[in-house]
Amino acid sequence: MNDLFFILLYLFILLLFFGGLFALPITALVVSLRTKNKLAQRVAKLEAALGLAPVEASLAQQVEQLNVRLQRLETLAASGLTPPQEVPQATETVRPEPQPTAPIAPTPQIATPPPRHSRSPSELESVIGRRWIGWIAVILILFATAFFLKYAFDNRWIGEVGRVAVGVAAGLFMTSLGYRYFRRGWKIFSQILTAGGVVLLYLSAYASFGYYHLVPQKAAFAFLAILIAEAAVLALLYAAPSIAIMALIGGFLTPLLLHSDRDQYLSLFGYILVLDLGTLALLKHWRGLRTLAFVGSHLLFWLWYDEHYTEQRLLPVVLFQSALFLIFFMEHLAARVVRRNQTVSVESVWLLVVNPFVFFLTSYELLNASYHDWMGVFAIVMAIVYAAAAKLLLDRSTVTRAELLSLIGVALTFTTLAIPIQLRSNWITIAWAIEALVMLWVGIETRALRLRISAYALFGLALCKLLFWDTPYGYRPAFIPVFNRYFLSSLLVIGCLFGAAALHHTLGKRKNISSKGVEVGLLFAAVIALWIVASIETHTFFQMKAIAERVAEDARHQRWLGQMALSVVWAVYAAVLAAIGFMRRS
Repeated sequence: MNDLFFILLYLFILLLFFGGLFALPITALVVSLRTKNKLAQRVAKLEAALGLAPVEASLAQQVEQLNVRLQRLETLAASGLTPPQEVPQATETVRPEPQPTAPIAPTPQIATPPPRHSRSPSELESVIGRRWIGWIAVILILFATAFFLKYAFDNRWIGEVGRVAVGVAAGLFMTSLGYRYFRRGWKIFSQILTAGGVVLLYLSAYASFGYYHLVPQKAAFAFLAILIAEAAVLALLYAAPSIAIMALIGGFLTPLLLHSDRDQYLSLFGYILVLDLGTLALLKHWRGLRTLAFVGSHLLFWLWYDEHYTEQRLLPVVLFQSALFLIFFMEHLAARVVRRNQTVSVESVWLLVVNPFVFFLTSYELLNASYHDWMGVFAIVMAIVYAAAAKLLLDRSTVTRAELLSLIGVALTFTTLAIPIQLRSNWITIAWAIEALVMLWVGIETRALRLRISAYALFGLALCKLLFWDTPYGYRPAFIPVFNRYFLSSLLVIGCLFGAAALHHTLGKRKNISSKGVEVGLLFAAVIALWIVASIETHTFFQMKAIAERVAEDARHQRWLGQMALSVVWAVYAAVLAAIGFMRRS
């Protein structure tokens, strides 16, 4: 009894949704025709009441003409005027200028609400499609069909070949029905049907290989490749990004659906590159597809990497990642230099920024263990590539502000990353300070506010590195005062801060850049940093001497000398600052 109930329930669901599938366009057509007839009757009554002759129109333009006539009649009715033949002649007492003997009173320009237009069949189905009702219907049909077929499969009503045949037949039926409605002008509805049909065909192809092993892997791969090409052609024919998304998702799911124990990584890499090239060549003008291709490519790679990667495959993997980076990078340059696209989308800028860092991090993961000494050089090469791209677009006068800032930002970021990768300890701080000084000079020279802000941030990074990582607050081995690595490198960093303040004071004035507060802030940071470094240098020198003493009295004497020397350093430092202040005021 329960089996019979579920069978009837599944059949009812199928009947309901397939009936709705065919009833939807018929209902839309009937509603539009009834609306048109009611509108025609209403216009005829109004014209008869006002004594106006009906406007002749062709059948194709009838609804539009009716809307125009109705608007004209409602305007006359709202203005309280009678038909033109009953308008009295104007007299000299009303208007002193000469008037025609029988003027037609102009229609007053009054603010009337726009009339409600009756929807044509195309407008009605467009509204339905945009509200996702059609998509929900297709999804429900797919689920209802899946539940019914699962029940039939579990009860062995249909064999394995029959199951695949049902899916293929349903997919072909939906795609052909979508093409039929596309020919009739039902664009959104045809896209919904076609997308659902493509999904059914994908699932059927997977079932023929992955579930039932009815066909070999090569045949299933060829069938899926044909489906991907078909979906791409239909997407271009219908101008439908939804079908293109289906094709792209199906393309990236194919290696997962046709998974086998044999690692065919070269075929996988070639397949991904061809899929990306096809997407960028044919479907790039639709928003989101390039991002989908980029994310799908890297997801497939990392899934393969987690399961199959070994060091013996390092070279082909690095070559694949390099090709993947160049495909998306060169596509952007080609669009801007060769095709001279005038607009740059947010997606393009996003990919321009994300692509190099994904490539660098992936390459770092692959190469760092064996080639760490070259990783800093690799970062510098990436910075040079992006700086050259910025120069190329500037020379061609095709670069936008957001694009230029993104390219320069990527180049500066790689330069900053190269320093801690390649250098050690104090050299990192020195390199960051020098880089910040150069960035600030370029930012003032070019009046680029964001570049100056980046320089200030890099100065802050260098200062934090100096005070919190490089400064030896605890134990310090014996050293020569002043002429040691810590103090000299600190002086160089502090000198860059003073140089930045001097740049603002001289070059900033010539460029009419108001930066008094920034100049004072840089000077304050340099003075405080110099005071801390000098104090640490003095204190740790005598502290290490006290630790080296074996006699407690001698150690206490060294600490007392250190406190006295620290007081002298502070007094001299304060006197020098006061003298400089008096000299600047005079």
